[in-house]
Amino acid sequence: MSDLQKIVSDVGITFVASAVGMLLGFPITVLLGRYMGADDLGLYRMVSTIFGTFTLFVTIGVPNAIIKYVAEFRDNEEKLEQIVSAGLITSVLLGLFSFIFIYLSADLFADFFNMPELSGLLKILAFAFPFSIVNSTLIGLLNGLREMTKNAWVSIVQSATMLVLTFILVFKFGVNGAVSGIVLSSILTTFLLISIKKISSISLNNYFNTTSQIISFGSKTVLANAINLINYQADILMIGYFMTKTDVGVYSVAVMFAKLIWILPDSIQRITFPLISEYHAKKMNEQIMIVVDRCMKYSCLFLIFCTTFFIFFGKEFLALIFGAEFKISYSPLIILLIGTLFYGMTKSVGSIFASIGKVNLVYKIPLVSAIFNILLNMLLIPTYGIIGGAFATSFSLIVSMTLMLRFMRSLLGVKFDFWWYVKVFGITGFLIFVYLMVNKFSISLGLFLITLQCIVYFRSFIPFDDKQKLYQTIHNIERKYQFSLFGKILNKF
Repeated sequence: MSDLQKIVSDVGITFVASAVGMLLGFPITVLLGRYMGADDLGLYRMVSTIFGTFTLFVTIGVPNAIIKYVAEFRDNEEKLEQIVSAGLITSVLLGLFSFIFIYLSADLFADFFNMPELSGLLKILAFAFPFSIVNSTLIGLLNGLREMTKNAWVSIVQSATMLVLTFILVFKFGVNGAVSGIVLSSILTTFLLISIKKISSISLNNYFNTTSQIISFGSKTVLANAINLINYQADILMIGYFMTKTDVGVYSVAVMFAKLIWILPDSIQRITFPLISEYHAKKMNEQIMIVVDRCMKYSCLFLIFCTTFFIFFGKEFLALIFGAEFKISYSPLIILLIGTLFYGMTKSVGSIFASIGKVNLVYKIPLVSAIFNILLNMLLIPTYGIIGGAFATSFSLIVSMTLMLRFMRSLLGVKFDFWWYVKVFGITGFLIFVYLMVNKFSISLGLFLITLQCIVYFRSFIPFDDKQKLYQTIHNIERKYQFSLFGKILNKF
């Protein structure tokens, strides 16, 4: 297998694991929302947000450093042992520190967010940190060795374990049981990783120098990751501070669906990162233009279809899955979708600046966006509640998209097919106008219009060569599994 084939294979495996993990995680949110209501869902979301945010900072980038140095020294057994040993020992120490800090600070978090129930939940969560941080390092080891199949299975097993444990515990212990599910799944995942990647020995040889090297590199990656996390989590944290746990629960559902439509741009980005890096090294600028153009256009078609779906059916969809009390998630969802739609188009090539060596832009662009995000959230949430939070987040995402387009144009000379986008958005705008004006939110009318949208997009906005490749791929799948359905349908268009 060539290196390029290996990259594509790794991306495919990772994408499948991410998709399966997302599908397994979705029922937990539905269960908590329907069975326990918006209050307890809000508490759970606050706990998971604190968990993710604190973990990012406390690991000081050790997992990222492990990926880098394991990949570099995989053929040097002595150096590899030093790196793995230093990473694991440091992770254990950081995990113990995290346990003590979160357990002792639980009351302070509860007072800060004015959620008394948060204290007990964080004391339960504290037991997850030592295991979760070690897990991150062991997963970094698998990534560095490019053992992506093992990595994928670990991700799937962890998601499945959390789902099963949550369903078992939540009916008896409520939200405490749901948080206990996080802890127990982290513990089981640690044992799974140890059994998969047997560590023959732990060495203290050259520990301090190696640890210094790991932390020196890892700490640099924390900044960019932290800024992105602020962009993605600031609204929930500020709603938790200014509003109530019920508001957090309602808003978190809107956020979940708004970010769900990024699944395609995220998967494309994993391919474009190495691809654009290769083209840039070979000075194949024309190929970079083609990649950027196609990826952004196809992401646009997918994202705008998903956005149209939620505009037409979002309110009924939310009520069906989570219950009538979550219908109020519809308005913030639509506002958030505006930002995720526009930002999602550039997200498909979001690693382009890292690919061409402009690493400073990787954190500077999100930093500008984060400043807008925080300031607008502080100004709007106290007055407009979750609607204000949705507007602040959506606006900051559009700022990020605008900056990315500007630098892509100035650094690479990327040209954008302006009129193509005008036509796509114009057609969609007309269909939405018809839906809103002709009938009173008719499901049958919505189905007809969204089907018409798909037909028009496929016939008019996808190049003939790409259609032929799509036909060929589908025919190959049909021949392999001895059925014929989708190819015949697509050929009619």
